[in-house]
Amino acid sequence: MTEFVQGQRWLVDSEPELGLGMVQSIEARAVTLFFPEQECERHYSLQEAPLTRLVLEAGDTLEHRDDGQMTITEVHELNGIVIYEVDGERMVPETDLADTVKRNNPIMRLITGQTDHPNWFSFRSTLDKGISTIWNQNLNGLLGTRSDLLPHQLYVAKKATEHTHVRALLADEVGLGKTIEAGLIINRLYHQGCAKRILIAVPEALQAQWLVELIRRFSIHCELYQDIAHDFAMGQVHLVTHKELRNEFTMALITELDWDMLVVDEAHHLESENADNSSLHWTELAHTTPHLLLMTATPEQLGQQAHFGRLQLLDAGRFTSFEKYQSEEANFSALTNIARDLNADQITDRTINELNALGVSWNDDPQEALSALLDRHGTGRVVYRNTRKGVKGFHERVADFQEFESETEREKALFQFLKDHRGEKVLLITQTMETAKELAQTLWHVHGVEATAFHEGLDLIERDRAAAHFADDEDGAQILVCSEIGGEGRNFQFCHHLVLWDLPDHPDVLEQRIGRLDRIGQKQTIEIHIMANAQSDDAMKYRWYHDALNCLEGMQPAAGAVHDKYAQEWFSNPSDELLKEVVVEIEQLSQELENGRDILLELNSCRQPEANEIRHAIEDLEFEHPLDVVEMAANLLNLHFEALGTGIYELIPSSNMLIPTLPGIPEGGATITFRRDKALEREDILFISWEHPFIQGLQDILSGTDIGQASIALLESEQVPAGQLLLETQWSVVLPEKHVHAMKPHLDEALYRTLVLEGGDKDLASILTEDSLQEQVKTLPVKLARKMVRQAKDRINPLYDASQKHARLRFNNILEKAKQSSFEFNRARLERIEYLASVNPLVTADDVEKLKQQIAIEADAWEHCEFATSGVRMILCAPPGSL
Repeated sequence: MTEFVQGQRWLVDSEPELGLGMVQSIEARAVTLFFPEQECERHYSLQEAPLTRLVLEAGDTLEHRDDGQMTITEVHELNGIVIYEVDGERMVPETDLADTVKRNNPIMRLITGQTDHPNWFSFRSTLDKGISTIWNQNLNGLLGTRSDLLPHQLYVAKKATEHTHVRALLADEVGLGKTIEAGLIINRLYHQGCAKRILIAVPEALQAQWLVELIRRFSIHCELYQDIAHDFAMGQVHLVTHKELRNEFTMALITELDWDMLVVDEAHHLESENADNSSLHWTELAHTTPHLLLMTATPEQLGQQAHFGRLQLLDAGRFTSFEKYQSEEANFSALTNIARDLNADQITDRTINELNALGVSWNDDPQEALSALLDRHGTGRVVYRNTRKGVKGFHERVADFQEFESETEREKALFQFLKDHRGEKVLLITQTMETAKELAQTLWHVHGVEATAFHEGLDLIERDRAAAHFADDEDGAQILVCSEIGGEGRNFQFCHHLVLWDLPDHPDVLEQRIGRLDRIGQKQTIEIHIMANAQSDDAMKYRWYHDALNCLEGMQPAAGAVHDKYAQEWFSNPSDELLKEVVVEIEQLSQELENGRDILLELNSCRQPEANEIRHAIEDLEFEHPLDVVEMAANLLNLHFEALGTGIYELIPSSNMLIPTLPGIPEGGATITFRRDKALEREDILFISWEHPFIQGLQDILSGTDIGQASIALLESEQVPAGQLLLETQWSVVLPEKHVHAMKPHLDEALYRTLVLEGGDKDLASILTEDSLQEQVKTLPVKLARKMVRQAKDRINPLYDASQKHARLRFNNILEKAKQSSFEFNRARLERIEYLASVNPLVTADDVEKLKQQIAIEADAWEHCEFATSGVRMILCAPPGSL
């Protein structure tokens, strides 16, 4: 029986939330404790009191009731009361300890018996390890996207975000996924903590598409601007139209607040210069936000001067004058040869001399020199433009045109077409919602064809269901009948028949329609069937799109510009002469665009084999998906989690779950998958990756509590002497808070583990892996676990000291690699700004000095890193059959 003395401080094993109790009185068979934190008393039997005495050791930190934290130098005892000698030889009796116990020290929780079930330790460890691995490989923000892992998109997103400030122009051709690239960049910056307040501006016609893409593909929920009552201070991501950027009143509301990032889709529709300096212009916001992302498929559509204006917005230090820019453009041929030599690692003395003449230092590293060349010449790291010629995976288009005298004839022809192609999926797009609804009903009720409608009259969930019903191979609809909204945002690569019930008024809209099928991932020739009404002008449109602009059976980047120039004349007075003139201009513009392709830009946009290596690294990570974490969470938090089929599960809240809501999961639960292929097949199910809000939310919940930090388990083994202890410890690298976002990408390991055996001096972590150990350990009964802690208390500290020695060695190695990575990165930054200062009067010596100071501060920050205990598990070794 433990001897209690009035004034001693004790913890209640079963109710740690009571805080630190003080012995109030002792009777023959009971002890009374008062808990100042909760202002309550508790009575406990002396025989089986669930109490643990709090006694700190020399070197520990105590929390004084009035004076905060103090370091203990010596520990004394007087009449059963512990007295701590602290800094400055001050004596602090245990009665003066703070009443709130800071239980975030895992080893302290272990020593004081505040332990949890071993499954909690494993849950916390598995969760932290999974998320940490993404950081370790510098792939955070790239895994959780519901899209194919396309190398050119992943390369652009990773490269653009390697710079301190992301300021880039995405100019991929239609069908290559600029919106996905932008979303990946936004998502990556968001996950890295570099961009929390984001403003996205898009054409009005694309607002719904962006809303859908952000939610469905990236699980990013944004505030949609609808009227002047919109509060830009609420929420983190705001979606507005170009109209708001042109509105001086709205811009005043926007610029009153701080923004981390501005994204502008179809940026060529906005002026890149402020013609009237007295008005508030969107470019002022573009200059001041740390991150700026502009998007356009036709970067030079409005002329080189306008294109240069956008480049200046992105990097004013690099692009100083239009004349200099034009001069550099004229010298691309010489730069191209150097770039090819560097990329092929065919370096000669001439190559090195040419590099030196261009201000690029040769450090015996072709890839480093190539990066510097791309950065300082041409459009450098600013513009990313992938083309269909440079990206494989596209198929031919074949168009046929039919004209009918009545709607009845058209409907019969459509029914016959569907009958002839039974078993094949068909996408039909028409301009209006009314036509889509009526046609779908006619096909189903009159002709008995399984058809589903997709239009703006449906909410997002209903659209998801319609698209999922269409995508279902076994019981799904044969045809999806869409209004014009079906030509935006949704992709149906599994289908190769496109029926155009009418033709749109602009080739860009036509390309959007065809682009639902003509995308990477399409495996067959795209068959475009135009079923026109003879009373419409679709025959004239067909001739215009097919014969003049040549944009039906092939993607034509010049079509939009030529259409805007000649369409009015064509539809007013079509003629063979005008047709010939348009064909010639299309060919000339296409040739100019082809000639404008340069190796510098192509290498900057997708360099191989690096792009494929990024994809392979993500695929490897996806083999270790968070299924185990969700299963553990379901068991520990009382969630309903059940397999519905191959790779598909049901996750539903329960009435007795231990958390109020499931983060990132709808209130009624959801159908989920951990497989990318399943998520791409069915858009009605959630794709759960390590980056999904549900997984991130679980980590936030755990990081706000001490659950799972300390645990006790039993290992039955003949290989270890009975009665010995193993101490398994999880360690995390702690970075200075002010510099964490600049430093973290350079860490190869932010979380690591040690395992030491009593009486040994080796780290056994690599011999007995965490997964292997978890399979072998067993749970000890609570009473036995508490008794074991009390008996083994004096043996824990030596084990912990040995763990710290191994952890320190690992930490030093990790830190050294991180310092070197940071040094190389900052060396390139400094070299670049020194070069810019030599050729650009706007980049001053003060700018160079400021960067040097910033680099010096970051270098000093590495000296203030430390490692900390994030979790600890004590394991008792025993012969098989002991429990």
